[in-house]
Amino acid sequence: MSKKYYWLKLKEDFFERDEIKIIESQKNGKDYINFYFKLLLKSLKTDGTLRFRDAIPYNLEMLSTITNCNVDTVNTAIDTFIKLGLMEKWEDGTFFMIEVQNMVGSETSWAEKKRGYRNKKTLSSNCLDNRKTKIGQVRQEIEIDIESEKHQKLNQILLQKQISKDKQKARDENLSQQTKDNQVVEI
Repeated sequence: MSKKYYWLKLKEDFFERDEIKIIESQKNGKDYINFYFKLLLKSLKTDGTLRFRDAIPYNLEMLSTITNCNVDTVNTAIDTFIKLGLMEKWEDGTFFMIEVQNMVGSETSWAEKKRGYRNKKTLSSNCLDNRKTKIGQVRQEIEIDIESEKHQKLNQILLQKQISKDKQKARDENLSQQTKDNQVVEI
């Protein structure tokens, strides 16, 4: 029988959420967050419920024992979690971690091995494709560089022509002005 692995997926903005900021700002807020993570991990295999061997709902003392947290911390933290909508307490006394369905990931050891094999196979088959792609990219970069050089040379030529035209125009205007100045006006 293959093992099944579970993990929590935290979004990168987890600690930016209002609920988490409110909890952290309290006197023992860091302890409450630590306790919250322990409860999430404990509820992974049971789809969010906190029950001892799927038969007995955990009470505050039991949660204190299994999480190695002070009973007062557990009591205050659970009240806070319920008020903030992170946890529910059902009629039968079961605590339910609301967020766990959105945060859980799992796979069997066989699936992990199979995924590793597929990744290895994909990497080796992509090796040739990567070489071809890199050669194509180098050729494309060379072509882009050549085009860029052509554009630079063309811009330089056009700039030189414009400068020459401007100089010629300035000379013509200067010559015209000198001619006007040298003419004698007859009366």
